[in-house]
Amino acid sequence: MEQNNPFEPILDSDEYIQKIYKPNKLKMYLSSFLASLFFFLWLAIICTGVGMSDVNDPNMWWVGLLIAVGIWVVFLFVLWLFLALSYKNTFYAYTNKRIVIRRGVFGVDFKSLDMNMVGAITVNVSLLDKILRRGTGTIIFGSMASPMANNASFFRFANITEVYDRYKEIKTVIDEQKLRNKNPINS
Repeated sequence: MEQNNPFEPILDSDEYIQKIYKPNKLKMYLSSFLASLFFFLWLAIICTGVGMSDVNDPNMWWVGLLIAVGIWVVFLFVLWLFLALSYKNTFYAYTNKRIVIRRGVFGVDFKSLDMNMVGAITVNVSLLDKILRRGTGTIIFGSMASPMANNASFFRFANITEVYDRYKEIKTVIDEQKLRNKNPINS
């Protein structure tokens, strides 16, 4: 049974959710499909190479290609099954204190980053985001404990819509939180 607030189990008594986001499902599935094409190409090269190595019948490459297609279809089915299971548990949010990520395939895992610890925020809009024309992208949060080297951070809101609006929204809240902590008398 899904709760109204998927972050309820980890909230402090004085903490509240300001906004919850869900990733764009089309972008998730399409990006996994495109990534699986690289796997298919690698597999097709190997399997057709094995099929062509048959000296008795050099036209057997198509058997290798059929094997590669079969393996790829099974791989894609399993990948999309895991994506479907993961999607239902994936939520991003920010509270009055921190950035929170909820995800998981079979269970639910939470990651959080205190707003005071956020040192940098970037927006990454890929070519696929531009092609889809849905305003999707990824917001990446960096801190001293989790730097954003090569856009690889543990704290990211991936595949969210209206990414620039969300970025401005979250950046404003983080800046306000840091200002309140800097001047606690005025808050």
